[in-house]
Amino acid sequence: MDKLTIEKNWRNKYNVLVPQADSMGAVAVIRSLGQHGYNVFASSSKSDALGCQSNFIKQAVKCPEYGGEYLVWLRQYIKANDIHAIIPSEGFYLIIKEHYEEFTHLLPLTSSKEEVYRCLCKVDVFDAFLNSGETAMTEHISNTLVVSSIEAVDWDETSAWNYPLFIKGDGFYAHQGDDAKIVKANTLEEAKSAVAEVFEAFHKVIVQDCSEGVKATVNLLFQDGKLLAESMAVATHESPHTGGLTSLRHSWWHQPMYEDAVKRMQFLNWNGPAMVEYKWDDSTQKFDFIELNSRYWAALNLDILAGIHFPCIHLDYFFEGLSADEPIRLTGKINVRNTFPADYGYVLSSLKDDKLSILTKVGIICEFFALFLNPFVKADLFYPGDKKLYFINLWKFTKEFSSSCLKRLK
Repeated sequence: MDKLTIEKNWRNKYNVLVPQADSMGAVAVIRSLGQHGYNVFASSSKSDALGCQSNFIKQAVKCPEYGGEYLVWLRQYIKANDIHAIIPSEGFYLIIKEHYEEFTHLLPLTSSKEEVYRCLCKVDVFDAFLNSGETAMTEHISNTLVVSSIEAVDWDETSAWNYPLFIKGDGFYAHQGDDAKIVKANTLEEAKSAVAEVFEAFHKVIVQDCSEGVKATVNLLFQDGKLLAESMAVATHESPHTGGLTSLRHSWWHQPMYEDAVKRMQFLNWNGPAMVEYKWDDSTQKFDFIELNSRYWAALNLDILAGIHFPCIHLDYFFEGLSADEPIRLTGKINVRNTFPADYGYVLSSLKDDKLSILTKVGIICEFFALFLNPFVKADLFYPGDKKLYFINLWKFTKEFSSSCLKRLK
């Protein structure tokens, strides 16, 4: 925050609640805010939540799981600890939906309730883009159908699509509960079966083809229509290796993708943190929008390790109206790895893939261990002043791995 040239001690008067402190994104939020002086109250329903063990918290609390009891606990906790702001997760948004107005003064957002929940719903986001009538919103999207019934799927239209297809149900359109569902289909027959399966649980469904390339993200922070901070990253490894959770990534910049993401957020009138996900094909220089995460992202540790503190920039503006003249941008080079369990998952999925040669698999194993010795690759959890979380996570992974191996031997 040196770029803002402000003292950090004034932040000590603000108490901030960070729910779901067991997630990687919440850990990064806690570190960013706590390091810069905010009083961080970390909560989770899990007793071993990593964020609740951070050195950057003022108080950790085990809360009820999301449900009726949670709202009772939340109201009491806010009052007892004089909470001034809450950094919402997706689950938090969902649990307060019917009581949104009660908590809106604590949410550092300026979008309306309708806009907040539209951006959280993958079906509604694609619906908005595809029906916008604007070329800028409909290009750079893989072949996609948003349908409300099995009969509405035009299979002739999908005949030239790139398989596998992905059939997605969003929690907002679930018959009950709020769990999402994604089914991968390698053939037309599998796709038809998957659509029928997903419609058993959802009112609205996305049918989408497969975009080539690796995952790339544009990370943005808007408030009052003003862009405060920005970064970009691209995956080197994903778990599974065919596409999934980013386990090894590095900062980069791609101007056309960045401009596309900014236009999409402005179209949705989103004001808050957002990770805009794409598939990037280096061989063709093409990119496709695949998902919007309108909350702090799991890979946020890359940004704060590079010194771009989105959460602190966010609350400095929310509480005091402070911001730089131009968006704070991540311009330096940084490589960050989520070793356990994500990069381990990348290796394991590669070893199970019959399409990969023995030589390739040996190379992947050697690289896995060599990365531990590479001084230019940082670890998500190995953060200055809070490195213990890396070892806590490693010990947890080791115990679970050992337990799994023992069960297989029995």
